[in-house]
Amino acid sequence: MRKFLLFILLFASLTNTCYAQGKINFIYINGSNTNDEKQKNWFFSGVEKFHPIFVKKILGDDFMSKNLAQEGKYTISNEPNYLFWGDLTKYEIERLNKDINILKRTSPRLAQFTRRFISMCFHDAIWISKFPNMMPVLDMLQEQILEADKNGDKVVLMGYSAGTFVTYQYFLTKLPVIEIKKIVEQLNVTGKQDEFDKSTKCKNTCLDALFRADILTYNLTGRLVANPNDNLLKQGLANIDNYTDKYCAPKDTIKGVVNYASPIALFYSDLADPKYKTEQISTLAYKYLIENNIFFLNVNYADDPLGIPVSKNLTFEETKNITNLPIAKGGGFYYDKSDIASPRPFFLAHTSYWATAKKFSDTIIKAYNEGYSYFYNY
Repeated sequence: MRKFLLFILLFASLTNTCYAQGKINFIYINGSNTNDEKQKNWFFSGVEKFHPIFVKKILGDDFMSKNLAQEGKYTISNEPNYLFWGDLTKYEIERLNKDINILKRTSPRLAQFTRRFISMCFHDAIWISKFPNMMPVLDMLQEQILEADKNGDKVVLMGYSAGTFVTYQYFLTKLPVIEIKKIVEQLNVTGKQDEFDKSTKCKNTCLDALFRADILTYNLTGRLVANPNDNLLKQGLANIDNYTDKYCAPKDTIKGVVNYASPIALFYSDLADPKYKTEQISTLAYKYLIENNIFFLNVNYADDPLGIPVSKNLTFEETKNITNLPIAKGGGFYYDKSDIASPRPFFLAHTSYWATAKKFSDTIIKAYNEGYSYFYNY
């Protein structure tokens, strides 16, 4: 009898192991002012303390845990993953400090303190918002996501403060939402239509792949235009699927995004301007995440002075009407929750998310449940 019970337990264990196809990895992306050793350690140690509590809270929520794990097909990793880009700004910060120190003896102390505080807070955010600086960071993130896809794992992106710019730009430039022929029609390409018509059998691609393949570029007014060099254009179109595989997000690998302490609305408000073609790309990105069961949460403490909320949460029907796109219900949604106060004073709220792990975890899970219900009117 004992041997029989041991056999049953062993069989059950093997069954569960086989049933779980992979892991769900959470990739934490740092924000501004993490370019010295002290702040770098603050980021890593904060996440190390927060993540196990967050995972425990997820597993305790029936709806979120089942959706993420796809009814037990995946296990939620207890180990956090990181995308750390703070070291990339170290040289600029050192130079900025030297510039500020020039006024050390002549400037009033309060003015000097304010100057240094503002510079340290906003330098990295301004730096990462510039696309040439963003590109290598996106490439680093793409490597991690492709590796997860290769291993059969899924990922959730956790963008903190200026790290939310990375998740936003990844979705804007890396999601395979573009049919080449359609974007060419929008760009009013003349004289090259035959070349683009030959590419209609290509898989959907992303903005970054079109840039890397030298098919599209920006002009001085910020508009997307086709490459005027015919040879480069033909070569890029002939190899576009290879560029797509390398530079675009792999299908069904990204499960969701949690942006928190997010000042995105402040730095990227111009992307809502209809004169930019990227505004059209963003509507396609919303369609993609909805149809591919990807959640996109914006979670801020209400008293975080740098956490800027989305002005209005939209339902599925409202999204369809605004984008004027045919969108199928695929389980994905986006939602803002910025109505919970931090347990810390307001001037510490922006840096309090990991330190208030239980409350922040509860807020994310509440945002997930509320967001899904609100979006689909359940």
